[in-house]
Amino acid sequence: MPREVMVVDVSVVIPTRRRPELVRRAIMSALMQEGVELEVVVVLDGEDEATKASVAAIGDRRVRLVALASSVGGSEARNIGARGAMGRYIALLDDDDEWLPGKLAKQIASANGCGSENFVVTTEYLHRVEGRGDEVWPGHLPRANEALSEFLFSSRGGFQTSTYLCPRELFLRVPFCKGLKKHQDWDWFLQLALLPKFELLVVEEPLSVYWVQPHSRASVSGKSDWRLSQVWAEGRLRWMTPRAYAMFLVKICVRGAVDQGEGWLGLCFLLREIIVRGRPSAMILVEFAAAVFLPEGLRIWLRDFLGKLRPGASLVGVKAAR
Repeated sequence: MPREVMVVDVSVVIPTRRRPELVRRAIMSALMQEGVELEVVVVLDGEDEATKASVAAIGDRRVRLVALASSVGGSEARNIGARGAMGRYIALLDDDDEWLPGKLAKQIASANGCGSENFVVTTEYLHRVEGRGDEVWPGHLPRANEALSEFLFSSRGGFQTSTYLCPRELFLRVPFCKGLKKHQDWDWFLQLALLPKFELLVVEEPLSVYWVQPHSRASVSGKSDWRLSQVWAEGRLRWMTPRAYAMFLVKICVRGAVDQGEGWLGLCFLLREIIVRGRPSAMILVEFAAAVFLPEGLRIWLRDFLGKLRPGASLVGVKAAR
């Protein structure tokens, strides 16, 4: 069937580079989705003959490769894929993740019942670390009327990029921030939360797999200096609550500073930011102390224990950060 007359419900956008085997796994997990007419738009972010060959070998007319002459970064690669997509909805998929059967069909069923034009449908997902058992994330769901920024930055809150589905029109209206090297999806979500009648819809079932493997996922966020994260958050204070700012500093910056061997000067700076510009709860201050003084294993146990004390609930919509 010629591309011009294809009927497409969902355009799956996958940015990739230099991961020919992993992206093939991601593509196949999309193609195996049933009950949905889809296309897979693979955006090759720079020269990469091995990935070109891997994608071409799949031999499915629903797969389309957009090869860029030079790298533009993950944010703009997603934007380019969305601009050339044909589906009513955009579903994002990272090249080193995969989907479980039924993901798209269940998300579309949820989307079809939404009365707003400004919404994202997400799902729970499996947090998979090689050599360990799978964990269902997030550890808790948002409460009704909870500020989205506070849910995103809670210790085991937030969703993952490969779970997102939204109207293509919304994605084109609010694209990813071009050139942003980290916190791309958080940045996008904080902007969406400011839209009138924005809703975050959740399919309460793990339908995506987030792979965490040192040899396969070279995390930009993990490599970057914690100071870059603090500058990013400071520049978006108007998009989040003061408490969310404090939560972000503990979740990302304090742990990053400790991992990078930061001295007391840097940690005191962060504590001052948390207290003066944030609005920390007692639990946030406990998490700060745990990040600074406890070994990683004990810190993770404490995080999970505290997470169980936090009441969670299903949601239909989450209010904006302000």
